[in-house]
Amino acid sequence: MKIDRIINMITILIKKQKVTSKELAEYFGVSVRTIQRDIDTLSMAGIPIYSEVGKKGGYKILEAYTFDKNFLNIDEANILIPFLKNLQQSVPSAELDSVFNKFSSLSKHNNDQKLVVKMNPLINEKSFKHILSQLTKARDEQLKITITYIDSEFEKTMRTINPYTLVMLGTTWYVYAFCKLRNDFRMFKLTRIVTCELLTEKFIVKDKPEPLPWDHLLDSGRDSTEIILEIDRALQGKLPEYFDFNNCKIKDNKIIVNLFYPVDEWLYSLLTGLIPHVKIIKPDWLRAEFINRLELSLEKNKL
Repeated sequence: MKIDRIINMITILIKKQKVTSKELAEYFGVSVRTIQRDIDTLSMAGIPIYSEVGKKGGYKILEAYTFDKNFLNIDEANILIPFLKNLQQSVPSAELDSVFNKFSSLSKHNNDQKLVVKMNPLINEKSFKHILSQLTKARDEQLKITITYIDSEFEKTMRTINPYTLVMLGTTWYVYAFCKLRNDFRMFKLTRIVTCELLTEKFIVKDKPEPLPWDHLLDSGRDSTEIILEIDRALQGKLPEYFDFNNCKIKDNKIIVNLFYPVDEWLYSLLTGLIPHVKIIKPDWLRAEFINRLELSLEKNKL
C-alpha cells in the first residue's frame, strides 16, 4: 500500500462527487482489490467514506465532511491530522509516521483542537494493536494467519483464515476473512481473537460473495420479532443512543418504542440496561422470559 496513492485518493474523493473503484484502479494502475483495501484503510482512519451500489454507484465522502477543493490548506490539515493520528496509533507504520509528520508541519496551530477523534479505547491496548497490525499485514500481503478464537459458547477454537477486509461497525472491529474450518467467509470480532500467528503461506484470492455483510444489517438474515416497549420519560434524553427516534412515540407521559429485531443476547442485554425504567408490552413470551432471567439473577445474588 503506497501512502502517496492514499493521499492522492483523498484528493480525488474531495474534488469528485463520486468515483468508482474501477475508475480509481485504472487511474492508479492497480487492481480493484487494491483500491478496496485502500478505501478500507481510509475508513479505518475515520475518514467518512461510504459506497453507493448500483449502476450509478461509487465511493464518496459524506457531504457534511467534504473539505474545500483547494487541497491542502492549514485548516484542512488540522481536520486530517486526527484521522491520520488515529490510524498511526492503530497500525504502526514508518510511511504513516512520515505522512503524519508532513501534515502536522502544515499546521501552525497544533494545540488549537477543532476536531477530536477518539476511537474505541481497546485500540490502545498492546495486544489489540498487535492483532490488528498482524491482520493488516496478512491482508496486504495475502498471507494466511492462524488465530485462537473465542466462540459464542466461550470455547477456544483454532482457525486458519485468509483476511480480506478490516471492518469497523459502530465501535466494534471485525475482520472479514475466508475461514478454512468453515470453508466459507466469516466475520470475526477482533476482541474475540486471543492470539494470532502470521504464516508464510500465501492464499489465493477468492471472489467475495455478494452482498457483503456491512452492506446490509448483519442480522437481516435472522428471524425478527415485533417488540413494543414502554419506557419512563426519565430516560428520554438517552433514548436516541439506543433507538431510532422515528420509532419512539409519547403516550400518557410514557415513551412507546416499536422495534422489529431478532431476540438475542444483545437485546436482553439492552433491556437489562434499561431497568428499572422499561416494561415489555409485546410479545408476552419475551416479557415472561425477561422476568425469568431477572428472577434467576435475584436468586443468584441473594445474601
